[in-house]
Amino acid sequence: MSVSILKIATFVLIGLAVAGNRLSAAELKMSYNSDWPPYSSGVGSTVRGILPDLITEIVEKRMGIKVNHHGYPWKRAQHAVERGNLDAMVTVPTENRLAYSRSSLNTVYTIDMRPVVATGGAAEKKISAVPMPETLRNLRLCEIFGNGWGARFADKYDLAPFMATKVSSCLRMTANGRTDVVVQSLAVANRGIAANKLGRKLTVLPTSFGKMKFTFLLSKMSTVDADFIANFDASLGEMIANGSYTTLVDRLRSGTPQ
Repeated sequence: MSVSILKIATFVLIGLAVAGNRLSAAELKMSYNSDWPPYSSGVGSTVRGILPDLITEIVEKRMGIKVNHHGYPWKRAQHAVERGNLDAMVTVPTENRLAYSRSSLNTVYTIDMRPVVATGGAAEKKISAVPMPETLRNLRLCEIFGNGWGARFADKYDLAPFMATKVSSCLRMTANGRTDVVVQSLAVANRGIAANKLGRKLTVLPTSFGKMKFTFLLSKMSTVDADFIANFDASLGEMIANGSYTTLVDRLRSGTPQ
């Protein structure tokens, strides 16, 4: 009789564990940079931006899984995913990040990196004449601490950038002639120029110095179902194929309400 009771108790515990896993799969906790407008900005649950809106559309509206968005300083946001405190983030799948996360096959978002220079200045003329990264070796480049793409870019082309803590700092220094150029995301640069009222002083050149391809990175410590990544790829792939992804991204970039 005691053996039967033990078996029943075991089955109950297994059932509770399975139920717990299913519940965890019904909710996704996302991690974002709290200071990277227009892609993501805001601390904790106040985070808003293109990336949270994009994930809400794909995961919550298309896949039917509740999404909770969390914004933190970027280093802390990544550590939260590494430790499994939060489930996932959307960023470049570097070797270091892939050590603690699994990546989607499809690209979630592509960011175009453009040079920002003083309007009519020597840097604008030099880059326009020779639109290559090597041209920056003779210019004073401003870069942001924590920008992995920027660090790899500088290392690849043997650049020695002046480091700042914020994009706005680099933009102001370039506008005031303390540095010559900032290589930054087109949307981030435009937002920063507008916010700092530098529209008459700075120009974003059409030359692309590279692209950051963001994928969905799910923490290996997450309790979300193992097949989530495959389902995510299927949903995103369908959106790309039927054109709804392009429509959505265009709307989010323009800031048009849903």
